[in-house]
Amino acid sequence: MKKTIFAIISIVAVFFATIVASSACFWYTYQPKEPECLSDK
Repeated sequence: MKKTIFAIISIVAVFFATIVASSACFWYTYQPKEPECLSDK
């Protein structure tokens, strides 16, 4: 019984970690336009 509970917890943890990592990669690729007042001209 204990092994089953730990297996379920580990599956949920891996799934949650995958979702968090995927969203972090998605937000990393988003590059908003730089305001002109901050650019080095």
